[in-house]
Amino acid sequence: MKLFCFPYAGGLPGIYYSWKSRLPPTFLEIDAFEVRPHIPQPNRDVFLPTSFYELLEDVCDRITPALAETPFAFFGHSMGGLVAFELTRKLMQKGALLPQHLFLSASRAPHAYGKLAKTYHLPHDEFVEALRKLGGTPDDVLENQELLELFLPILRADFQAVQTYEMNPDLPRQVPVNMTVLYGTEDTIALEDIWAWRDYCQGACQFFPVSGGHFFIHHQTSSILEIIQNVLKEEKTVAIHSSF
Repeated sequence: MKLFCFPYAGGLPGIYYSWKSRLPPTFLEIDAFEVRPHIPQPNRDVFLPTSFYELLEDVCDRITPALAETPFAFFGHSMGGLVAFELTRKLMQKGALLPQHLFLSASRAPHAYGKLAKTYHLPHDEFVEALRKLGGTPDDVLENQELLELFLPILRADFQAVQTYEMNPDLPRQVPVNMTVLYGTEDTIALEDIWAWRDYCQGACQFFPVSGGHFFIHHQTSSILEIIQNVLKEEKTVAIHSSF
């Protein structure tokens, strides 16, 4: 099986590169998918969608050819979890192959995004301070003016896409895919907005607390990979037994 992994807002797929060497390749292939395919370039304008569904359309177009190669699952952290869920709804609409499992990490249920404070339009210094408080953006970036000039447009675009997101009522609300929801024990996301994922899942929906705040993904790799392996192995075992 292939596991497509989607990063958080402003995140690069490199956060998943170390996973490739920590899982048996015969069991699971990791594909760190780049939500925004444009590498920042000095003095070069790039198109950065600020609408979530415009961003999703681009992701869907780029990932669809790879979905017919092997059974697959999705993993997404924070905004990446919303991408994974909405991409599944988009594939349902198209009558395409669906993931065999959704792993949603540090991601609130879709209706809860309306609670997010709007920070994407803040002046430079205030926006940088908001990033610092949130965590996730390395200090090496926040304290380097040249790096900031490269990455701030991407961060603002991602934040605007998430902070202005509204669930499209024309797509199915629930997905016929089993879900595993991981959440940080010290995250600021309200637990009610985590448990609410049950309302978006037609299959089994299970929850795993992980020690840490919103960006526990950087500190709890072993725990996360253990959960992924155990869940997929259990589903495979159930599938084998049900075939007899």
